[in-house]
Amino acid sequence: MMRGIVMLLAIWALACTSRQVEPTRQSRKTIDTLFQAQVLVLQPKMDSLCQVTFDSLFQASVDSILKERKQEMKKLME
Repeated sequence: MMRGIVMLLAIWALACTSRQVEPTRQSRKTIDTLFQAQVLVLQPKMDSLCQVTFDSLFQASVDSILKERKQEMKKLME
């Protein structure tokens, strides 16, 4: 247990650097591949969340616009 904590602290200390790290072509390709794989996994979840919230957000927007228009009409009538 103590050995693991020491290793973790050593890695953490070595990871801190002030120099700028430039990704290589291969690392960019790897990052892109991992990102695309995660997008494919998360896309259905994001789409379902969008569908769930769309109706309520749309109705709230319509209500807000109607409220503003009614206020404008009241001002014009006065």
